[in-house]
Amino acid sequence: MIGFNDIKTSSGVYFYVQRKYVFTSVGKVIPYQLERLNIGGAMNLATGVFTAPVNGRYQFSFVARSGAPGVAHYCNLGVNDAVIATSYAQSYGFNMPIVSTLNLKRGDRVDVLLQSGNILDFVNDHRTHFSGFLLEEDINIYDKSN
Repeated sequence: MIGFNDIKTSSGVYFYVQRKYVFTSVGKVIPYQLERLNIGGAMNLATGVFTAPVNGRYQFSFVARSGAPGVAHYCNLGVNDAVIATSYAQSYGFNMPIVSTLNLKRGDRVDVLLQSGNILDFVNDHRTHFSGFLLEEDINIYDKSN
């Protein structure tokens, strides 16, 4: 068969979350306070962890503003505790973006960890954003786990 059938088992997976406060917990996954969108419920604000509900390709985007001057700031995008991508800022007030397209299996966990430094944010000036969505779902009619 040639072509593409747009068959889905889920109603969609999309999320967009933000922070409201400075984050200084080095070595910890970044949690979020504002849920702008969470279709499919795969993003957990309190833990900062996205759990893939189905096999497929996903797009993720993260950006934060570096905090304290004179400190190296690093954030890591991880899948199942393995670092996939790193963002870096040497000084105060620089954006630290990460964009990644990943092939995930159902149950894979994606998060962003503060490796060093801190993240600047304010209650009414949300500078930390994390979003993701399912680009393409893998369908295997013989695999009952998907």
